[in-house]
Amino acid sequence: MKEKQNVPLCDTTDLMVYGHEPWLEMAGSHGHAGGSVEVYVKWGHNMQVDGLARKEGMAALVVAPGGEKEELALADGGPDYYTVGFPTPVDGFYHIITKNTGSYVLDKEGKHHQGTRREHPDAAQAIFYNQYAQTFVPVGHDLEGVPQGAGTPLEIIPAVWKQWRVGDEISLQVQFRGKPLDGATLDVACNGPGGYRQWQEMTGGDGCINLQAREPGRCLVVARHRLEEGEEGVYDALSLTATLYFFVTK
Repeated sequence: MKEKQNVPLCDTTDLMVYGHEPWLEMAGSHGHAGGSVEVYVKWGHNMQVDGLARKEGMAALVVAPGGEKEELALADGGPDYYTVGFPTPVDGFYHIITKNTGSYVLDKEGKHHQGTRREHPDAAQAIFYNQYAQTFVPVGHDLEGVPQGAGTPLEIIPAVWKQWRVGDEISLQVQFRGKPLDGATLDVACNGPGGYRQWQEMTGGDGCINLQAREPGRCLVVARHRLEEGEEGVYDALSLTATLYFFVTK
């Protein structure tokens, strides 16, 4: 077996202030009961890889088909991804979530610095970033159903989950603190035979969007929500991001 090479990390963590976020990609199409699954944790903007965020700010969790939650460890993978592995004892959908956090201030000259108001009391603004990356791993063949949610503050929930194929309609709901988020502008990115493309969608009053699977490939939906609420003397605003990865076959 070939050993993994030790490749220096290209640290682009600080670019979260400009819209960088994590997302998850499954290694393979599905898992098998009694086996294990590996998921890649990637970093960049709208599914375009750009270095990696520091692992120290990240945590991972899996929600099993029965609703049981288990914390997972992130391992070094390659120059542009981490890995998360877990056992899959039974058939069903496994909901994988990673959380990435960071605190940054904006000084009066418009420059960003890592830290909070504790370290930078004279900053013009202090923001606390919480970023959630999601994907659903099917264990078993030809599964279709409603997988378990994770209950994160910002979450993208599918009406149903299955192996998406060209021609399918994919219905997703964005929830903020458990309720539909109306009027949220979402970034959608897809990469398939026709190349990379991205566009925006807006949720309706029910927090939903409907996507048409037009070609095979990898897809990512990115939701962002900012609140002017904070913690006295620490931060003034909360920036939430959620990403949901899926792929479409022919």
